[in-house]
Amino acid sequence: MLGVLSSILLGSCKWNDDRAELIAEIGDKQLTRKEVSDIVPDNSTEQDSASLADHYIHDWITKQLIISKAESSLPEELLTFEELIENYRSSLLIYAFEQEWVRQKLDTVISDQEIEQYYNDNESNFQLKDYILKVKFCALAADSKQAAAMKKVFGSAKPEDLVKWQQLCVDIGASYYYEEEEWMKWDDFIKQIPLEVYDVAGFLKKKNVIEFEKDNNLYLISIMEYQLAGSKSPLSFEHDKIKSMIINKRKLKLLEDMRQAIYTKAEQDGDIKIYSIKK
Repeated sequence: MLGVLSSILLGSCKWNDDRAELIAEIGDKQLTRKEVSDIVPDNSTEQDSASLADHYIHDWITKQLIISKAESSLPEELLTFEELIENYRSSLLIYAFEQEWVRQKLDTVISDQEIEQYYNDNESNFQLKDYILKVKFCALAADSKQAAAMKKVFGSAKPEDLVKWQQLCVDIGASYYYEEEEWMKWDDFIKQIPLEVYDVAGFLKKKNVIEFEKDNNLYLISIMEYQLAGSKSPLSFEHDKIKSMIINKRKLKLLEDMRQAIYTKAEQDGDIKIYSIKK
């Protein structure tokens, strides 16, 4: 039936017709031709338009029937949604207003000095829960003809050899990692390197250069720095976290000041009327 209906609609008028002709009716709810035409793209084929219209009309009718059934079946206390709807609307309005206020007013420029000061003032809050390390490593085929050359430049402290090592990794398709200033969590490290370590602290204290073969791959690892779990977390590791904390603190202060300013102005303008609750 719906297919016939949509065909009639398509054949009898253009989809941009603004006349509110009735298509379906359930109780006091009505679906008009314009409502259906609005959901059909202008560039749709006749077949696609009919299919979209059929689905929309069917879904609308089903929805109205379920609503009608719910209204006639549910007890009265479950049909009172006005307060819930108003609370939800109020929450959405407040959220949208506060987000826009923050977007316009929040100062997100934070200096390194401010971050360092926050770090120093809150040292006790920055204790490491994980082992972290600064590391350089690569993995290549154990039988690679470039293995000897790779070991040589990997173990060198010369800046030019660091560049040669990275280029050699690219040339032979070896996987590698090196970020001089970045700390890596131990768990993230061992996801990339097939090490079996049961005493992480002992391993980090004893080892700084590791070379081993596994599954036909040669692994070269250089641990440049490390910090043990439970120790003071380095500022460089906490930098971005502290920046987010400062911004969030500013945001909360900005919103609190805004709420207080609105209240104070309304109070001064006489817009607030408070009546005694005493009998």
